[in-house]
Amino acid sequence: MVRLRGLAFMWSVEVASSSGRADLVSIVVPAYNEARRIESSLREIDAYLVRQGYASEIVVVDDGSSDGTAELVCALAAGFSVPLRLTRYRANRGKGFALKVGFEAARGDRILFTDADLSTPIEEAARLLACLEGGADIAIGTRKSPGAEISVHQPWLRERLGMVFTLIVQTLVADVSDVTCGFKAFRGDVGRDVFSRLRVYDWSFDAELLWVARQRAYRVEEVPVRWADRPGTKVNLVRDVVGSLVGIARICLYSALGRYVDPNAIDARLEEWESERPAQIPKSG
Repeated sequence: MVRLRGLAFMWSVEVASSSGRADLVSIVVPAYNEARRIESSLREIDAYLVRQGYASEIVVVDDGSSDGTAELVCALAAGFSVPLRLTRYRANRGKGFALKVGFEAARGDRILFTDADLSTPIEEAARLLACLEGGADIAIGTRKSPGAEISVHQPWLRERLGMVFTLIVQTLVADVSDVTCGFKAFRGDVGRDVFSRLRVYDWSFDAELLWVARQRAYRVEEVPVRWADRPGTKVNLVRDVVGSLVGIARICLYSALGRYVDPNAIDARLEEWESERPAQIPKSG
């Protein structure tokens, strides 16, 4: 049975774990004009999740794409083994906003977000989820700690500017080795709480989520991951570096004004497709 609501397919799945509670992993993928490469990434995520022993879903958030990303994702849905859900809105708002929307939509009690290009292979999810199982509230991938592996580096200037941004964040926000790695996992309630308070949606959203996590006294741990630079980045060095510095200033100002005390609503009209299908039952043994 298919129920059409707005403009996006949504499938839900919930399976009881041995402890008696619902156990669902959500993978959130923000996407902006990713029609040329998102299909292969989503197929990799689907194949990986099928091999795992837990119920799962993929949540794609289309951040105002104009290249048919949303239509492509919906066309893929019928051939996937794992429930694939899509939410979109018309105007491009930035990666931080897309993740705010995605975390509100995600139903998992563990939520991981990854970049659409899979710069960090989806198999690395096991490391972050294990970190959550070990007691962390938030597990962030790092390319800069012992055990991390970078097979393809970013261009020299972009890599150095990232280091400068990380140094600023370490000084003002949180002492972590890698702020901007697009591979982070959260306990579901923690992730929804953190992202519900975000207000800065450009490149500096990573710093803001760490700021909020510190204010909320959540336990954050870093996990070394494999990573490779992919062509087709949406980063504009001048625009995004200047924007990030402005973003840090805004974070400090919002904190001083008490803006992170309460969640703030999503100010966009969301379009969703919803479909029902049998739950993905975890493998036995």
